[in-house]
Amino acid sequence: MYNKIVLLCLLLSNFVAFAQDGSLKISKQVITLKTTRLEINNDGFPKQCDVFDVNTEVKPQKLLFEPMHFHFYSGAKAQEKMNGIGVNITTQNADSIVWNAISTSANLKMDVQGKMLSNGVVSYHINITAINDILLTTMNFHIPFEKTATKYLAGLGEKGGLRPDTVRWQLGNWQKIKPSVWIGNDSLGLYFSLSKPTTLLPSNGAMQINVKGGSMLLDVNADQITLKKDEQVSFDFNLIITPQIPTELRIPVKKKLKFYRKLVQQS
Repeated sequence: MYNKIVLLCLLLSNFVAFAQDGSLKISKQVITLKTTRLEINNDGFPKQCDVFDVNTEVKPQKLLFEPMHFHFYSGAKAQEKMNGIGVNITTQNADSIVWNAISTSANLKMDVQGKMLSNGVVSYHINITAINDILLTTMNFHIPFEKTATKYLAGLGEKGGLRPDTVRWQLGNWQKIKPSVWIGNDSLGLYFSLSKPTTLLPSNGAMQINVKGGSMLLDVNADQITLKKDEQVSFDFNLIITPQIPTELRIPVKKKLKFYRKLVQQS
């Protein structure tokens, strides 16, 4: 038992050094940190996340089936069509990269502020403002994963292991079950957590993870959101792209959630 504890401590300390020892680089809208890449879409959200091995010619492993995105429904078949103006990089150095982007529709304006730190933590703050009075019957934030990148899951009440067919979480469970989850396979993955200040999710807000079509979908959703003209709500979350690291430094699935949650808290 003692030897196992010592080994785990060594693994964790080595992983911390690996995760935090890096400098950020950006070319156009692609941020690189060691063996991870984050490509930013024109709406400010991740277009693609991947991990690669600089020492081999193996093709990068892609995490996303399609870009992360919002859906805003004002009726059963009526959806606000958001048009992204483009990304503006406001801070760029080895320790942090900050960007913002604006998207608009006929009735909504969405301001996206993103920030990535050299320890791998990505934080998002989104303000959604009503241009006109509107009732959103349903709001969805989607993270569509490549199925091959979703073998394991830890969080949302799951202790960590093979991903169940369906995982659900309700906003009412916030005090008991934190809205944070790690999803991945043996060499890459993604940590996702909702931030407490978010105001976009009313009491009926929920999260669901299940296979949908050709992807595995993480869906954050809420119903019946009424906004008056100029009224604003926010949606805040954090991401960490799990780096590809040598087998001997990999943290067991059951330990990943606590490790990444602490990394976010320290940022």
